[in-house]
Amino acid sequence: MSNSYGTWAVLMDNYLFTLYLPLVGVFWSSVLHLVNGKWRYEVRYLMSSATALFPLGFVLLLIILASGARSFPWMGGATFGQPLNGWQNVTFFNIREIVLYLAVWAFCSYFVKLQKKDYPTAPAADRRRFRNIALLVPFVYCIYATITAWDIEMTQVPRWWSPIYGPYHSESFLRMFLAFFVVALFFLRKRGLLKRPTHDYIFNYCAQIMLALTIIWTYLFFMQFLIMWYANLPEEITRFHNMMNGPSWYLFWIFFLMNSFVPFLMLIFNAMRRSPALMLFPAGSILIGTFLEHYMWIISGHALDIHHVPLLSSWVDVVITVGVFVVACFLWNRRMKKDGLYRNNSEIEDDELKNREGAVA
Repeated sequence: MSNSYGTWAVLMDNYLFTLYLPLVGVFWSSVLHLVNGKWRYEVRYLMSSATALFPLGFVLLLIILASGARSFPWMGGATFGQPLNGWQNVTFFNIREIVLYLAVWAFCSYFVKLQKKDYPTAPAADRRRFRNIALLVPFVYCIYATITAWDIEMTQVPRWWSPIYGPYHSESFLRMFLAFFVVALFFLRKRGLLKRPTHDYIFNYCAQIMLALTIIWTYLFFMQFLIMWYANLPEEITRFHNMMNGPSWYLFWIFFLMNSFVPFLMLIFNAMRRSPALMLFPAGSILIGTFLEHYMWIISGHALDIHHVPLLSSWVDVVITVGVFVVACFLWNRRMKKDGLYRNNSEIEDDELKNREGAVA
């Protein structure tokens, strides 16, 4: 196995983040609408503006697909003696990844377009159409996220199968988005950029959902492991052994703790949930833990065969991750300006003048 496989795994990990940030942003916007959450009016446009990242995700997807066996070893014949099934046909694989991505991108863009018409004075037909599309969003997310879980991570080891992996993968990124949103919202408010004010209770609401999802994540992870450990089937439990006993064994325990006990032991406290600044700690733990988690799942089938030291120790890995982050910030920032979510320069100057006058007085 080429040492560069770890670098391709980092690129795939970055792809998953750029895919799920816009996808889950639409998911939470639709769910808040469906449950009639009153606080959706403060956050839904901020959340759904993440759809600006879809072009970046598509470029990363094309690069990954073009890499072939460097990202998907089974394409190069590394099947570990297991025959491939029809799902792992290279042509079918590439076509469905591209077609499904474009379809989900178009669907989410249509949702955002309809969401802008969801106001009390809008025609009843527009509001009804938006409600119907919002009802479809959770189904689209669950189906597409499950397919992504199979294609990007589960089938890295041919014939490795877990019926729990789809829900486990999907739930992981639902929580990741909330953690990212908490961090982003904190700094946007700190800089005073948002035109529409957001209140501190937003952080508390996000924290409560993150706490619930942390418990669910821990349950799904342990349930998946327990079934394979108890049966002790070599073709299933070996992947966990590679993560727990391979050269990157310490990352396994880091991502497990940062995704489970660390955020749980912080989010259970009311004072933590109600403090925007303190919420940066559990949110940061979840973000780092999720990045390491999916990196480990991608390389776990080959962890004993590579000498690549992960945790962004290679300068190439750092360049890829920083580059993707900078481009993502640029695209998201541009979309928020275009959608009028930022205050204009005159409003910022007026506030600064008022603050100076108040200080003088």
